[in-house]
Amino acid sequence: AAGYDTSRILHTADLVRSDNCFFAVTGITDGELLQGVKYFGQGARTHSLVMRSKSGTVREITATHRLDKLMKFSDIKYD
Repeated sequence: AAGYDTSRILHTADLVRSDNCFFAVTGITDGELLQGVKYFGQGARTHSLVMRSKSGTVREITATHRLDKLMKFSDIKYD
């Protein structure tokens, strides 16, 4: 934390200085805002949130991932 005040509370204007930014987050574990990753059979389901400040658009995305297909081109083994 060299040079940073780790006790300082940061506000939106401290983090983003533009009116054109994107924010994206995907739940890993269940929380108040997003569900965590849920595994089923040969797949997984994720819940994400994407926001754009300029338009005010907020998107909630529920995605289904087929692990058998992912393993065909990924170095990560999902089994």
